[in-house]
Amino acid sequence: MIIEPIRKRRSSRTYKSDPISDEFINEIIKAGQFAPSAMGRCAVEFVVIRDQKVKDAIFAVIDQDYIKTAPVLIAPVATDKSVLPVQDLSIVSEHIFLQATQLGLGSVWKNLNEQWEEKVKEILNIPSNFRMINIIPIGFPAEEKPEHGDEEFKVEKIHQEKW
Repeated sequence: MIIEPIRKRRSSRTYKSDPISDEFINEIIKAGQFAPSAMGRCAVEFVVIRDQKVKDAIFAVIDQDYIKTAPVLIAPVATDKSVLPVQDLSIVSEHIFLQATQLGLGSVWKNLNEQWEEKVKEILNIPSNFRMINIIPIGFPAEEKPEHGDEEFKVEKIHQEKW
């Protein structure tokens, strides 16, 4: 059931140094590529970053330790073919999170504000008219977090027909 990786998915900001196989990265990106997209354009592409110098350059912009310590960064990029880039990138990212969780990996959404986006696109040679909204660090989590439980489900947050 899909609820299992949803329950297990937690933000991970500390990672073991263990390498992530190409097979795992391909499975994670496959999940992202299978995400729905506005008008079926499938306009999101991916930059996989393992090189420590590149991670350090991104860290210099973003200043979050997990950017330089995660074994892999995945940068989803909406090309100029996307009609709703924020929506396309968001659902792709969620698919990535769930597949990473299913593989026993941790991940976290690192938001890119407009200033960071431009600088990161320069570092990664991404065309200026393409969009980025986040970077996703991936790695084996250094700490275990409890999965979500039924006690977090709040029926009072459900409204029928009207607010």
